[in-house]
Amino acid sequence: MTRSTSRPTQRQVRTGQRGVHLVAGALVAAYVYAAPELSDTALAVVRWLVLPVLVLSGLALWQWTRVRRALRRRGGRP
Repeated sequence: MTRSTSRPTQRQVRTGQRGVHLVAGALVAAYVYAAPELSDTALAVVRWLVLPVLVLSGLALWQWTRVRRALRRRGGRP
């Protein structure tokens, strides 16, 4: 028996990354908003720092091609 060693395409890899990112974000949000035993400071840091960063990184994963194209138009070289 020979095993197929086909590699996933870049599109499949990115789709997998997006899915994992979205699931992780949902889990973090559920944990934060369902965890009353955390201190007020910790909750504030997660709500106002961690979650927005997670959302922005998700958007960057999702729209990276458009972001890169816009940066090239402005003179940047990502």
